[in-house]
Amino acid sequence: MSIIYIKLLISVALITAAAVFWIKRDFLKGIFENQSEWRVLSAGWVLFRLVPFVLVYILLNIDPQSDVEGFWEEASLAFQGKIVYRDFWSPYSPLYPYFLALGLYIWYSSKMIVLIMAVMDGLALWLSNRFYHNVIPRGERLWKSLLYLTLPGSLMLCVLGGQEDVWMWLFVLLAYFSGKVRGNIRLYSLILALGLLITKAIFVLVLIPLFWIEKKKLQFAIPMALVGLITVGVLFPLVGWEFMQPLDEAKVLRAPNLLSVINPLVSDSIGVGKKFWNWAALVFTLGLGIITFLKLNRQGFQAMLSGFWVVVFATMMIVQQSAYSNYIFLFLIPLVFYIINWESRQQVICLFLFNILCVIHPSWWWRLGMPVYTNIQMIFSRWEYAVDYVMQVVIVVLAVYLIRLAYPAGIRNASSGR
Repeated sequence: MSIIYIKLLISVALITAAAVFWIKRDFLKGIFENQSEWRVLSAGWVLFRLVPFVLVYILLNIDPQSDVEGFWEEASLAFQGKIVYRDFWSPYSPLYPYFLALGLYIWYSSKMIVLIMAVMDGLALWLSNRFYHNVIPRGERLWKSLLYLTLPGSLMLCVLGGQEDVWMWLFVLLAYFSGKVRGNIRLYSLILALGLLITKAIFVLVLIPLFWIEKKKLQFAIPMALVGLITVGVLFPLVGWEFMQPLDEAKVLRAPNLLSVINPLVSDSIGVGKKFWNWAALVFTLGLGIITFLKLNRQGFQAMLSGFWVVVFATMMIVQQSAYSNYIFLFLIPLVFYIINWESRQQVICLFLFNILCVIHPSWWWRLGMPVYTNIQMIFSRWEYAVDYVMQVVIVVLAVYLIRLAYPAGIRNASSGR
């Protein structure tokens, strides 16, 4: 459990730094208002991404652990020319291990995987500043960028956890600026299709509302359909139906989510692991996301995408039985930039607590043997189980609170604090 206490100590230190930045927000906004965006963002990335990377992996020579070990196995086998889904198992889209493998030509080490994650996070933050350029003043955007870089949910999951969840946000913004803004719908569609092939299957949830609001639907759909047909045409002869491997992840009960919290209260009678819960979660998540997207259509694309993104992926985090708290890294940028009212102490405290718990809980739960609680007695059979269950409940409650903030009414109420 020593690693957990270290993570807790680091998390508290980061939250303390974030709290100082929050308290001094007016002062920092004033300083950043006349500064070069590129210089501030570059300095922030170096200080809060590159320096921790060098400290942990170069000076201390610590090897990456956790999910990075799995990413390294996939990337190294892809580097050797092995076929995904046939020669090695992967829960990700087919191009993901090959994208990571490109970095191995520069540095053949699992540490390169983490460096790739840090670079992609930096690109996502840079594009986010461009995305919110017309709705958030420069000083405020750069202050929020600095705060984002210090939050445990971004720094620790990126540098220590080597997580890739922010990639989906990155690819949507990349498609938006490369194609949509320039009126090239085909390029817009192709980059989104590439995002689906490189990240995760759940990326498809983003494509549905984007197709819904797109006026040039054929120009949007045809390139994506062609990419899909070519991909299946290449994969099926090589791996057969094994290209469906990423869907198998949905059967696994992880924590925290509604099912993991409710299951012990009803003595394991809700049938965790059944496909029904996957489909029910998918329909509920997508339905709520589309409602959010459409209700925000008069507030501009920034509001629509931000609200949709936080509602969908925060909801998925607690209703999908295979989800866990690392998902915070997926929706943290729009949450920090657009959803949170930074004049509200309650919202800020909840966000900070949510960050700490989302970073600590996966390690705690995993080191307990990934328990699935089947009754209340099991929860109280060990104090570690009780702590774990309390963390699960608090994370779920806070996720619901953040979803409410991202829902259209919550966004309107927060607009004065942006």
